[in-house]
Amino acid sequence: MERGRTRTRARLDRGLQHAALLNALIYVATAEYPDPLTFTEAMESALADEWKEACAYEIDALAKNGTWTLVELPAGRKAVKSKWVFKHKADGRFRARLVAKGFTQIFGIDYDETFSPVARFESLRLLLALAALEDWEIHQMDVKSAFLNGLLDEEIYMEQPQGFIDPDHPHKVCLLKKAIYGLKQASRAWNLQFHGVLLDLGFARTRSDAGVYHRQDDGGILIIILYVDDITILGDNLKNVGKLKSMLSNCYEMSDLSEIDSYLGVQIKRDRSKKRIEIDQSRYVLEIITRFGLSDANPARTPLPTGADVHLEKYTGQASNADIKLYQQMIGSLLYVQIGMHPDISFAVSRLAQYASNPSPDHIRLAKYVFRYLKGTADLRLLYDGARGNGLYGYSDSSWGDNPDDRHSTAGYVFLLADAAISWCSRKQKTTAQSSTEAEYMGLAEAGNQAAWYRMFLEELGYEVRDPIPLHGDNKGSVDLSLNPVTGRKSKHISIKHHVIRDYIENDQVELIRTPTEEMLADGLTKPLAKIKLAFFVSGLGLI
Repeated sequence: MERGRTRTRARLDRGLQHAALLNALIYVATAEYPDPLTFTEAMESALADEWKEACAYEIDALAKNGTWTLVELPAGRKAVKSKWVFKHKADGRFRARLVAKGFTQIFGIDYDETFSPVARFESLRLLLALAALEDWEIHQMDVKSAFLNGLLDEEIYMEQPQGFIDPDHPHKVCLLKKAIYGLKQASRAWNLQFHGVLLDLGFARTRSDAGVYHRQDDGGILIIILYVDDITILGDNLKNVGKLKSMLSNCYEMSDLSEIDSYLGVQIKRDRSKKRIEIDQSRYVLEIITRFGLSDANPARTPLPTGADVHLEKYTGQASNADIKLYQQMIGSLLYVQIGMHPDISFAVSRLAQYASNPSPDHIRLAKYVFRYLKGTADLRLLYDGARGNGLYGYSDSSWGDNPDDRHSTAGYVFLLADAAISWCSRKQKTTAQSSTEAEYMGLAEAGNQAAWYRMFLEELGYEVRDPIPLHGDNKGSVDLSLNPVTGRKSKHISIKHHVIRDYIENDQVELIRTPTEEMLADGLTKPLAKIKLAFFVSGLGLI
C-alpha cells in the first residue's frame, strides 16, 4: 500500500511539473506581444508591418469575394460601424479580421432571423468513440473567410474600414452583397449556403443534431461535423474522404488540416495501432488558471471539499459588481472545461453556477477550489479504447432534496462507449421530489430521454440498434416503479412526462438494471465525493 501511495505521489509530482511547464510556455507566448485591441494600437506596435500585411490580406480577400460595393448612403439609413480584430495564432500566423459591429444593427431593417445550428459536443464524443471502434478516418478542413460566402437578403450599409478608406470616395459607404463577420445574421447566412452545398453533394442533415451530416453509399460512409466554419470529416475509406475534400475545395477556398488534432480548443490524439483516441483540455485549463491568478495555488485533491467546509446556499448579502463579474467569468470558463471533457467537475460547476447572479465570498472561494483541483489534474485525458468496451450503456443517480435553498434534488447521468464517457449531466430537478424513489424515478426518465436520442442518432447514421440500451439505477423503489405501472398513494401525483421511462422499457429501447450503490458511476454527478470514491469515479469515466 505504501508503494502504491508513493507511485501516486510521483505521478502527481510529474503531472504538476508538466502543468507548470505548459503554463510557462503559454505565459511567454502571450505576455511579450499581446494581441492589439485596436487598429491604431496594431499600427503603433513593434509588429506593425506584420499586422499591416494581415489587414491588407483581409481587404484583398473581401475585394476578391465581391463582399461590397461603394455607394452613397440613402437618406434615412444609418451605416453599421466596423472594427478590426487581431489574433496572433499559435502556429505563428498573424490574422486580422474586419468585423461589423452587429450591435448597431436595427431589427427588421438590417436583420431578421439569426439562428444558426452548430454540432453538439456530445455528438463529437459519440462519433470519436465510434471512430475508435470502427477505425474510421478523421480529417479536418477550415473554410477561409467562411462567413463571406453567405448571401444577404437584407440591404445593409457599413462604414468603410479604418485604414482602408477610398481616398477618391471618402464619404461613400459599403453596400454589403455578402455577409461579413460580426453581422447578426452572418452565421445563419453561411450555414444556409453550406447546407445547400452539402445537399447537392448527396448528404442529409441528421434530425438528431443539425450540425451533423451523413452520406452512405457503395463507396462507404461519410460523416461531416459542422461547427460554424470548422469542418470535421469522418469516413471508413481514405479515398472517399479525399474525394470529398476535393469537392469541397472546388466550392470554397479551403485549408486542408489533414488528420484531426484539435476541436474547439480540445486536443485530440490518436494511436491507430491500438485503436485509441484521447482528448484533453490541458492547454485551456492551464490558460484559465493563469488568467484568474491561480498559477501558484496549491492543487486540491477533489473538485469540492467535503463536509462542513462546503456552503452551497444562497447569499443573503449583496455581492459587488466586481465580484459578480469575476465569478461569472470563472464559472463560464469552468463550464467550457466541464462540457469539453471533464465530467469529474460537473456537480461542482453545476451547483456553483446557480449562484452566479449574487455570489458570496464562499462561492468565490469554492470556485477557486475547483480551479485548484484542475491544476492538479490538468494532464487528465478522456480515453476511447476501440479494442475494448461493452457497447453503449448508462448510469443514472439522484440525491434527494440536497439543495438547501428549495429542497430540490440533484440528478445526474453518464453514458459510456468505447470504455469512456461520451455524455454526462448534473442538474437540479425542476420540481420537488417527495421521496428518494421519486427523485430517482425522475432522474431515470431524464437518462432514458438521452438513451432514446442515442438510438435515433445511431439509426440515422446507418446502425441497426436491435438491443435495448442498458441503464443502471441503484434505487429499488424507482426501478420497481419503472418496471411496473403502479399508481398508488405515493406515486399518483408524479408528472406524466416522467412515466416515459416505462415506455422506453416496454418498447425495448432501454433495459433497466438494478446496480449496487457502491458501483453507481453517476454518484459523483450528484454530490461531492471524498478522495477514494472520486478515484473510482474518475477511473470509471475513462479519464486517465
